[in-house]
Amino acid sequence: MSLGLSVKDLAKRLGVTAQAVYQWERGEREPSLPMFVAIAHCLRIPLDSLMAQAKDSNTRQAIKLARASRKTKNGA
Repeated sequence: MSLGLSVKDLAKRLGVTAQAVYQWERGEREPSLPMFVAIAHCLRIPLDSLMAQAKDSNTRQAIKLARASRKTKNGA
């Protein structure tokens, strides 16, 4: 885990079980779009780095759209 967080620490911060985090790590399941954002925030990493790991093309597209929407709202 980044930042010296254990799986249990990350799970607690995200409000999920450690089992869920293990499943994400093993690629058995993918977190929801809001959870992708929360993970990136907790680990202090760019959302793009998580997006690159997303297997589901709908998830990747949703993240791209969310990022574009945020830029538009911020006037960037």
